[in-house]
Amino acid sequence: MAPIIQSQDGCEENLYYTLFEQHHLPVLIIRPVDGQIIEANQTACQFYQYEKETLKRMTIFDINTLPMASVKQKIAEAKRKKERYFQFRHRLKDGRIREVKVNSIPVTFRGKTLLFSLVTDVTDLLENNSYFNVLFEQSPYAIMVMDQEYRVKKVNQHFEALFGYKHEETIGRTPEQLIYPKGYTDLFESNKEKINEGMVITQNNIRQTKSGQAIHVQLVAMPVYVDNVLLATCAIYIDKRKEIELKTYNQMLASVLENTNQGVVITNLNGDIEWINDAYTTITGYTEKDVLGENPRILQSGKHTADFYEKMWEDILTHGSWTGEIWNRRKSGEIFPEFLKIFSIKDEADNLARFVGIFIDNTEMKAHERAIDVLETKDKLTNLYNRSFITRYIDQWLIGQEHQFVTLLYIDIDRFKTINDNLGHAVGDDLLIQFADTLRRTFTSSLISRVSGDEFVVVMLEEDHNQVDERLEDFFKYLDVPFDLEGYQLLVTCSVGVAIYPTDGASSNALLMHADIAMFEAKKHEGNTFVHYNKTLATEMNRIFEVKTALQQADFDRDFTLHYQPVVDVKTDQVVGAEALLRFENDTLGRVSPGEFIPIAEDYGLILPIGEWVLKQACSTMREVVEMTEGMFKMAVNVSIQQLENSHFPLVLKTILEETAFPKDHLILEVTEETSVSHSARVKETINQIEALGVGVSIDDFGTGYSSLEKLHKLKVNQLKIDQSFIRDLDQTKAIVHAILAMGKSLGLSVVAEGVETKEQRDFLKATTCDYVQGYYFSRPIPFKDFQAYVIQKQSSNK
Repeated sequence: MAPIIQSQDGCEENLYYTLFEQHHLPVLIIRPVDGQIIEANQTACQFYQYEKETLKRMTIFDINTLPMASVKQKIAEAKRKKERYFQFRHRLKDGRIREVKVNSIPVTFRGKTLLFSLVTDVTDLLENNSYFNVLFEQSPYAIMVMDQEYRVKKVNQHFEALFGYKHEETIGRTPEQLIYPKGYTDLFESNKEKINEGMVITQNNIRQTKSGQAIHVQLVAMPVYVDNVLLATCAIYIDKRKEIELKTYNQMLASVLENTNQGVVITNLNGDIEWINDAYTTITGYTEKDVLGENPRILQSGKHTADFYEKMWEDILTHGSWTGEIWNRRKSGEIFPEFLKIFSIKDEADNLARFVGIFIDNTEMKAHERAIDVLETKDKLTNLYNRSFITRYIDQWLIGQEHQFVTLLYIDIDRFKTINDNLGHAVGDDLLIQFADTLRRTFTSSLISRVSGDEFVVVMLEEDHNQVDERLEDFFKYLDVPFDLEGYQLLVTCSVGVAIYPTDGASSNALLMHADIAMFEAKKHEGNTFVHYNKTLATEMNRIFEVKTALQQADFDRDFTLHYQPVVDVKTDQVVGAEALLRFENDTLGRVSPGEFIPIAEDYGLILPIGEWVLKQACSTMREVVEMTEGMFKMAVNVSIQQLENSHFPLVLKTILEETAFPKDHLILEVTEETSVSHSARVKETINQIEALGVGVSIDDFGTGYSSLEKLHKLKVNQLKIDQSFIRDLDQTKAIVHAILAMGKSLGLSVVAEGVETKEQRDFLKATTCDYVQGYYFSRPIPFKDFQAYVIQKQSSNK
């Protein structure tokens, strides 16, 4: 080994030995053949805890934890890779194991090859690296480690998740190449300069994912120095997207609250005001300086009792909110009405955190109400609001109430027209007044209006829309008590349709229409029924509208036809009459069932012209059959209660008979049992006038209503028609059929059984006192030409 330092006296060996002894690292000189320790410096003796002479009697294998074969294998592998260092685990005298890095340099000393081995204890460094790796991977933030050239050496899994790169895609590339958007080169260079100067960088900026998406991050970058040399740079990226979104949302919300014309106040749980918007100041006159830290009760007008406020806070704490009208006092001392909603808000732990009040100045609305009252927008009879006012009020209230629920009830008094017609208008008016009072008593915080004769609308602005069913049940309980009306004790029922904003409509017109649709459905059931609007009802109503429109636009002579079903003498099988049945077929809708279009025609006031056409067509056509049967034949035509309630109907009937020359004593008008026993004085009068003309009257669908012998005796009718449901179920209804037959005979009326479909039914009726039968057993309803041929064929077979 050539000397590298020459002493003045030429004693190189002494100099080398001095340097060897004073080296700060443990140094071992080892014979490579057998691993014998030839020499050790004092630092090595201190490290391994052995006396020098003891160490010199040991081999390297005595302090290495690996077997000799493994050590030789690692040495051979190092030679192959041309490496001069090894990493071993050495055992100290006290038994402790230390991780060491051994750098071995071959040297020649006095003609022998030895290994000059420097031993570095790296145990603490490895532990620190282990801690770093755990923190590096488990950190909730994205981390990148770069070398001195700012090229990526390592990224953690959160970096991969945030920026979309796999670990191997990042190695050797710079952050500018990976995550800096285009045009950010100057920022990258500036950050490099700051790191080179030893600065820690903290900045909020934009970075870019692998897919090109720009994201907001916070960067914390710091240099890593070893012995004052920049070894690496560690960059931490904190995802700020949610924070930015929340900040943007809060800014937007704050902007909305600041710019709304509704006053907003926020308090803590003690009721201390923490924030108000500009509209609060505009409405009340109080500035932020005036009210911060104060209680909202500074606005109290003195017009409300302690019970009022106690109930209000009970609702807020129990249900989370309260809505209603309240009178407050401005800073100027002026008392004013406001429509107020107070609600609570909770923190992330679901604990109460704040109270928020939102209100509008109702002064103009109150003035508007008074003006409208002057213009008679209130119903004079009940002192409720009318339809015009209620629609305007609803539309005005709905402005800016996207997150509020408003429940609208459309209420119709059942059979009001019957009460009004039979007991007089004074009784009807009294009923409307008392019914309105009952609504007020039930819906104390709602807006109530009378929108037509016997129809009312209740707008539930304050009540919980989830409790509407319960409130209606309470209302129906009030109706269980009879109304005292001009000496009459009357139990009254109603039908209610329910529509809720915003799910069932976004305007007064939509809500009213949909609640009306639901009410229309409720009327199909028994009294005191309510129905919530749904899209199925809308579909049904659309169909009703389509049929109604088709009826309104119908060409009667083209779209309407009459079919005739024979009426047969049950004893002789001779055809003695027919029932005229209306059919309707539209180009768009096709054939529409009578069971569908006739009720629609009645509900929408279309039955009068249709009924007049049926009468005229039937009389014109069937006159020929009457003549052909030599006076034995009678024709039945159904008439609606609306025709019978029309004072002009007897004149219309008389005119048709004259124009068609149809023999009046061969015409029978069929009315339903419910119509015949109606309380309507007009119906009774019309039936009397029909009888006076010489036209017969038959009670159709008999047995389904509630007729009594007394009522039938007073009515001037000629015939009963047993409802087909009794004929269809003869096994269970024979007693009822016998009773109807006996009733008819006792009153001197002929009896027709309809719905006869089998020979057994015909034979049963033939053995009774029944006079006539009709049904599919004999013939379906058929067009006139087919019916005429049927009559001729029957006449021939009976001869």
